[in-house]
Amino acid sequence: MAVLPSLATVADLATSLGRSFTPAEETQAQALLDQASSVVRGYLRLNVTQAETTDTFRMARADGYAHGPFDCRAGGQVLLPQRPITDVAEVKVEGVVTHDWWLDGDRLLVRSGPWSWPPTAHQPPAVTVTYTHGWDPVPGDIAAIVMQAANRGMVNPSQIRSETVGGETTTYLIPTLGEALGVLLSRTEKRVLDQYRRRAGTIRVRPS
Repeated sequence: MAVLPSLATVADLATSLGRSFTPAEETQAQALLDQASSVVRGYLRLNVTQAETTDTFRMARADGYAHGPFDCRAGGQVLLPQRPITDVAEVKVEGVVTHDWWLDGDRLLVRSGPWSWPPTAHQPPAVTVTYTHGWDPVPGDIAAIVMQAANRGMVNPSQIRSETVGGETTTYLIPTLGEALGVLLSRTEKRVLDQYRRRAGTIRVRPS
């Protein structure tokens, strides 16, 4: 699997903080941005950045989807796990290209075919979809949360509440529940991200 890029850059972080980084700080910032990006992607269950993916899924029943733009009954559906979906390049059912499909949000519905009755229907058909998904650029609130989490790690890597140096005491901002977060997400950050979060339910067979 290709390594996914950070959801914010070191330059973005430096600009948001209004400062320049030393070479050592740049290295630290990149590592923390990578970590925070992984945490955000894990919470969202999305890659976020725009890319083209080919995946194979098991088709599910399409109850409640009687008609589409082809004016035909859907034989089945797959819930594509990455979104937003900006393009679908190809759909194959059991290895055969089909054009009898349509999108309803992140659901790809497929017209009934010979795979939908015995003897071929001993298990749900395999549907291979090549599609483009994600955002370019990354939404600003997602990038801001990634930078905020990375900055926490830079400013207070030991996650202490306060420290005294040379007679001066510095108190660090800690969430009201006393969480030691680092690059992890606060409840407020999760609430902001919930608008993008993917629901569960897709059955992936294999990546192609």
